[in-house]
Amino acid sequence: MTSDQALEPAAPPPAAVLPQAAFAALTTAIKRSISAVRAETLALRNGENRSLKAFEHRKSQALLDLARARASLPPVLHDREVTDLLQELKHDLSENMELLSHHMKAMKEITELLAKSMLEADSDGTYSRLSPGVAHD
Repeated sequence: MTSDQALEPAAPPPAAVLPQAAFAALTTAIKRSISAVRAETLALRNGENRSLKAFEHRKSQALLDLARARASLPPVLHDREVTDLLQELKHDLSENMELLSHHMKAMKEITELLAKSMLEADSDGTYSRLSPGVAHD
């Protein structure tokens, strides 16, 4: 080997290797998405009163990962594992969306109830309130 040959860049990997790596990235991204959606669904189902902000961030990151992984693959793609994982993700997203909808509806009902109670307390027919124990004339 000459010194000129040692300085030449390595040949790019064969085309067959690139799609396999892209497939691996896509399946990993799909599995992370499924995990994020299932974690939020479980929290909603168990009535955990945590902020959903962390779940929102995880799902946004998963969507970004999915978009990047998909962009590295050819437009026509038929792979059974990917198709099965996407069906699983679709099912989990549907369940998650239903629970989020119930959660939002419950939050709306609570907010409306609180607003109504506050309005009723403020409009009891008087313009001012007397402290308890104050004599009325």
